[in-house]
Amino acid sequence: MARWARHPLLGLTVLALVTSGCANRVFGTPAAVTVPSSTRDFDNPDRLTAEDALGDLTTFNPCSVLDADEMPDSWTVSVDVPAAYEYCAMSVTTQDGASAEVQVGYLYESDHDGGGNRPGGLGVFPADDSGNACSRDIVFTDGIALVVRSWAQDDGDASAMCAISDEVVDPVIDAVVHGRAASLTLPEHSLGEIDPCEVVTPEMTAVVRGITAAVRPDRQLAEHTCWWMSDEGTMLEVAFDIGRLPVGDTGETVQGRYTATTQYADDESSSTCSVVGEHVPFEFESTTGLIERVGIWVYLKPGEVEAACTAGKQLADKLWPELPAL
Repeated sequence: MARWARHPLLGLTVLALVTSGCANRVFGTPAAVTVPSSTRDFDNPDRLTAEDALGDLTTFNPCSVLDADEMPDSWTVSVDVPAAYEYCAMSVTTQDGASAEVQVGYLYESDHDGGGNRPGGLGVFPADDSGNACSRDIVFTDGIALVVRSWAQDDGDASAMCAISDEVVDPVIDAVVHGRAASLTLPEHSLGEIDPCEVVTPEMTAVVRGITAAVRPDRQLAEHTCWWMSDEGTMLEVAFDIGRLPVGDTGETVQGRYTATTQYADDESSSTCSVVGEHVPFEFESTTGLIERVGIWVYLKPGEVEAACTAGKQLADKLWPELPAL
């Protein structure tokens, strides 16, 4: 199973939240989030499976094992959204000025035999990445991996990403083995109860060139993200997440939902457009302004960003009415 869809662009706006005027640790907005001392006990603490350690994988909050206070004192760290479905995003600026978005989550069934010599019987393995990212897989004894992945904000910082991921791994493992992984309480009409692979139909995916009914979707293990890849390399991704009101190049109301559309700069392999719509408010401790969101990302060939946005908007027009009511 793949660890993630082609998703490097999505979290980069969070990096703009880190400025020289920020305090060294900010976890949540506006108030700090208290990380629980423990939320669960283990039958076999020396041989942890993913469900032993994290609970129900569909409601596991990856931010619960990412404690900003455990990061190096020399880093500037910010977590704007302390509740997440697929991955928790933390903005980091190191003492040397390297900036990254660290993502913790992306549960997947790895090819590793399972476990290792870390506490809880966990193992840590390097993973293949693009040139500006570096990942470490924290592997449970059942072979399921929790990914710590660092993305460079600037290509010139790419060489620092592995060191950042390595620094984050140990505090994440410590949180896991000490039972601090927590589950989310879902709101009424939550998208967290829905697998996007089950609600997006072949008729909907057909708006993206190459995504025919014969193209079968892949899903993230937590069941909040689904993607389709055609033989020609075009791709569609649909994901449910927790965040703030979506912003983009343009915004409009589509089928009763505020929806933001963003065109991204082409890279060597694709043109990318996102269409992100609002869903219901999400309450989490003292943090204000959170909502559930539904996102569509369309990847076509370089030079086709307008076509990608057209397809994304067509899909939103079909998908939004099939989601739970606001």
